[in-house]
Amino acid sequence: MSEPVRVLLLPDAADREGEPRPALAVPGHRLPLIYPTLAAALQAKRELEAGHGQT
Repeated sequence: MSEPVRVLLLPDAADREGEPRPALAVPGHRLPLIYPTLAAALQAKRELEAGHGQT
């Protein structure tokens, strides 16, 4: 079984309001993929898991 795509909150990459930025830890990628909103990260996660994501 392959590793799942994980949602992360990165406090060291805070936005203007000081909130941690959402990111995805994708198996096979060295660095997490950072997104502007949690909604965008969750949508990308769904697309990756469905096999439609481009990374």
